[in-house]
Amino acid sequence: RLLGGERMFKVRDDSKILAWRKRVEEHRAQFAKIEDSIAAGGQGRQLCIPASGTYNGCYGENGFKGDTSYVLTFEPARGSAVRVHGTVSDTDGQAIIEDGYILPNGDCYWIERSPPGSIEPPAKRVMTPGKKPSGDVTEEEASTLMALVVAKYDKAEGHISGNYEANTGIGGTMWCKCGPPVASIVSLGESSGGAVPIA
Repeated sequence: RLLGGERMFKVRDDSKILAWRKRVEEHRAQFAKIEDSIAAGGQGRQLCIPASGTYNGCYGENGFKGDTSYVLTFEPARGSAVRVHGTVSDTDGQAIIEDGYILPNGDCYWIERSPPGSIEPPAKRVMTPGKKPSGDVTEEEASTLMALVVAKYDKAEGHISGNYEANTGIGGTMWCKCGPPVASIVSLGESSGGAVPIA
């Protein structure tokens, strides 16, 4: 997943990094618009606050399925939004969760950021054909593995499921639930709606 075999990523493609950054900005704007609509509708501080703690689960990427563990903290933010932050880890390492929000309907997103240098220096730098080189991508950004997670919190079931996309262009699905590890006894069913545990 985010922390997996992408350490072997050898080609730096600024186009993918810039496209990923644009999608992050679009999600921020989309969530802000929804939040404003909720406030305008008079719903006020109807918060959707999951329990903070350890969320164990699984992920799927290019046919590979593995275990993952999140330590998530949820706390009130502006309006009826709830801020999400914490850490995520798997067998390959750990990342920081930042810039995350969840809305009253359970829709949520966050950014997972690995330490600088989590992507090895590429053997070469490329741009997608037809794209002009951009000086907007810093060396640190190009060597830092990041992922945008777009998911849904199911209040009734107490789990979070969705999809992620790394700034390398690689993506997959994720599923996690607050409590003891569960990934060892479930597999992932991948769909447009994200990851679903299957006994």
